[in-house]
Amino acid sequence: MTPIPRLSNDARRAQIVEAVTPAVLEHGAAITSRQLADAAGVAEGTLFKAFGDKESLLTALVEHHMTDERTEGFESDSLEAVVETMVGVLVERMRFMFQLVVALGPIAQRVAGERRADFEQSKHWIAEHFEPYAGQLRVTPLVAADLVRTLSWAAAASWGEDAPVSSADDILQVLLHGIVRTDAEPDASAPTPLAGPPASVLEDQKA
Repeated sequence: MTPIPRLSNDARRAQIVEAVTPAVLEHGAAITSRQLADAAGVAEGTLFKAFGDKESLLTALVEHHMTDERTEGFESDSLEAVVETMVGVLVERMRFMFQLVVALGPIAQRVAGERRADFEQSKHWIAEHFEPYAGQLRVTPLVAADLVRTLSWAAAASWGEDAPVSSADDILQVLLHGIVRTDAEPDASAPTPLAGPPASVLEDQKA
């Protein structure tokens, strides 16, 4: 029988981090070592051996999730498909990051501050996916990437509301078509004007 390979220290730490993430999002920084151990399915001593203490584990968790993993699969034969996929991925990821910051407060904010350069760099790899369609863009690929990232952030954030006002589909429509109506159809939300008397009646009255 082939022996099961043992995980490296880094792989083991990553496995623990993934396992405890749902519990951390639920309990926040107040989560206990016992709760973390139960979520990971290991003894508390194993956690201390792998991370040192609870705050180090939580810091490692934030760093793990803030690592820029460039998702593949944006390649397509149309600009619209690339934008649609990109917006969906970014909104989902940013919503998760908001949850993480809310749950862990200063710990997550500190790591985010340390990773600011990585965040700024992210618009460049987004721009790479727009390069093949540069001729179809009204702005440069880098500007397009910055706008996609900014609007995706807006769709992911609630900004004090119970739920985000804009959706990923709203952002997609704005990016591809703008916010100004270009068709000749009347606004469906506008009241229908009352019909006036026929012109023939007005002519009779004048006479």
